Amino acid sequence: MTFAEFELLPDIEGKRELIEGEVTIMPPPELAHSRLGKRIFILLLAHLPEARIWPDHTGFRIGKGWIEPDVSVSWPDQRRDEKYFVGSPMIAVEILSPAEEIDPKLTLYFAEGALEVWVVDPKRKTMTVYSQQNDQVVRRVVDREYRSEGMQATFSLAEIFE
Repeated sequence: MTFAEFELLPDIEGKRELIEGEVTIMPPPELAHSRLGKRIFILLLAHLPEARIWPDHTGFRIGKGWIEPDVSVSWPDQRRDEKYFVGSPMIAVEILSPAEEIDPKLTLYFAEGALEVWVVDPKRKTMTVYSQQNDQVVRRVVDREYRSEGMQATFSLAEIFE
């Protein structure tokens, strides 16, 4: 499916993304997922101007697709067209849902310039941060704290999963 065709689809409950021409539909998030997203959103707000932090259902046209991170931080000069953000956010936060495939999203995020992608697993209460360094995607499992160079801020797993 093309983005033009995707854009014509009727609105639905939940989240819909377009990755590599395929539409993925996710049901509305469970309450625990929404609470975790809200907590991360508030933590990020404490470190950056409000105008650059975006909640769920804020989409980004990335490549020929469309991704809606659970929480995102846009670049200070994030590209836009007349309706949408274009390119990857500076930081994308993905809260894992059952059976969600994260690898295709990582590929798109980094192909379009993401600085960091945080993958938060609510069941295991873990966070893995992916970043691109020297054309390589580096994976870092966070054990207690994570220092985001993009935000010049430190986050603890305890405050994320309190």
